[in-house]
Amino acid sequence: MWLVLTTILAVATAAPPQADVEAAARRLETQLVAPCCWSQQVSVHQSPASDEVKRDVRARLVRGESEQQILDDYVVQFGTRILVEPPARGFNWALYLLPPVMLVAGAGIVFALVRRFSSRRTAAGATNDTEAPTPSGSNDAYARRLEDELADLD
Repeated sequence: MWLVLTTILAVATAAPPQADVEAAARRLETQLVAPCCWSQQVSVHQSPASDEVKRDVRARLVRGESEQQILDDYVVQFGTRILVEPPARGFNWALYLLPPVMLVAGAGIVFALVRRFSSRRTAAGATNDTEAPTPSGSNDAYARRLEDELADLD
């Protein structure tokens, strides 16, 4: 009986299965920036520094460290720029707040411009429809002059 309980306890406290370690490592690799050039995620970057981070992450996960502990340690070591997605505190909150604000402001500007230009078109159409009629005498004079000029062309 003791043997069965000891075996169950040993299996429960053993290192996480390889599939879980690999899945957690891949998640962490997408959350970290390569410390050699700070331009790509560790998961896609090809360099000795990113390979070292990959090996370190897997070794820590096998030792039983949590994903958050690993991230926190890298932040202590390299600063918040090691994170692909910076935390929303301090000045970084602007990264999360500014895009929606700019989207709403842009939509408001487009709405105002469309409304302004459509009201101009309506106002211009109204002035053309309500023009004062010209006296019939001036239309007759214009028609005669046009006929004379057309006759000269023949």
